[in-house]
Amino acid sequence: MTNSNLTIIFSSLGHAFMHMFAAFYFIIVLSIESDWELSYDALIKLWSLGALLIGLGAIPFGWLSDRWSRSSMMVIMFFGMGLSSIICGLSSSALGLFLGLSILGLACSIYHPVGIAWIVNSSKKKGRALGINGVFGGIGIGSGAFIAGFLLKFFSWNFTFILPGLMSVLIGFLLLFLILFDKISFKNTKSEFIHEKNSTNNFIIISIIMLCAIFGLGLTFQIMQTSLPKIFDIRLNNYSTFKIGSTIGVIYFISGLMNFIGGILADKYSLKNIYIYGLACQAPCFFAIAYFSGLPLILACLAAAMFNSSILPAENILLSKFTPPKHHGLIYGCKFIIAFGSGPLAVFFVAQIYKLTLEFTILFIFSSVLMLLIFFLTLFLPYKHNNLKISN
Repeated sequence: MTNSNLTIIFSSLGHAFMHMFAAFYFIIVLSIESDWELSYDALIKLWSLGALLIGLGAIPFGWLSDRWSRSSMMVIMFFGMGLSSIICGLSSSALGLFLGLSILGLACSIYHPVGIAWIVNSSKKKGRALGINGVFGGIGIGSGAFIAGFLLKFFSWNFTFILPGLMSVLIGFLLLFLILFDKISFKNTKSEFIHEKNSTNNFIIISIIMLCAIFGLGLTFQIMQTSLPKIFDIRLNNYSTFKIGSTIGVIYFISGLMNFIGGILADKYSLKNIYIYGLACQAPCFFAIAYFSGLPLILACLAAAMFNSSILPAENILLSKFTPPKHHGLIYGCKFIIAFGSGPLAVFFVAQIYKLTLEFTILFIFSSVLMLLIFFLTLFLPYKHNNLKISN
């Protein structure tokens, strides 16, 4: 098996585990609540620092991986997630659980700036590799609640933390073994000609456009993800909570598959065109969500999620082309701080609009207009061509 294929495998596993670890506490906390006889709000706050560190840790870990070894940083991530999850499982107090969850959030922050830069610089078919990786991220998001619920049904909440933690540590040892025996490169692989040289003025223009696009995409995604359960509750007649959750799960599972299709397209067609058309297509979807109900609403939400997911491989490759390879970890760290940073703003918008109108029509009209503005802005990206090669 080639170095590139092994990189895809371990990066994809890392993506799935990272999202699983970031999500499964929300289910486990329900069991701890009854076991410790503490209130839900007190226990959920124990994750606050960990959630914050998932974003804040991205830039320093991305910077460190650029200067040291991305593959070795992934080993640290697997060990860090696994050991911190085990610490959580062995905790007998709120303080111990808080420390374990905080370290878990910090370990999770390694993935996005390191794992994506690792794939981009070691894969020949970058779009395909990023697409596969994106599908595993979706699996991780969906599996977090399922795995936690399944383990809690048969075991204690402690074991629900410990078993996934042991699996993560085991994967970390396997990756370390492959690095030590030179099956996976310790040194960072670089992509020749992936970087497009631009003037200072062009670089400033590119930076402004991409930052605005990433923030806008992140904000609209968070708005939709946050408000969707309540929208379905309001507009879908006779839908139980289980049915609403299942419908939303199907939507995001299908959208995760679109990440793979978008990656294949990114290897064959213009990255800029894929990106701008994907942005443009989201605008009518959000406008439809503002007014539709019933089955048309579900289809509009599915289309919006699919277009959002399908352009992510193109976005990540564009970022790599506009940035020198030695700074890829740092630039992906910046990207995910911006993307995750839009979450609190999205929650604020959702809460305020619902408080004022008891609906979300205005919110999705805003999302539609925002996508159109970003579409017009990205038309000015001074993008040239693909021309990608790999070398050690």
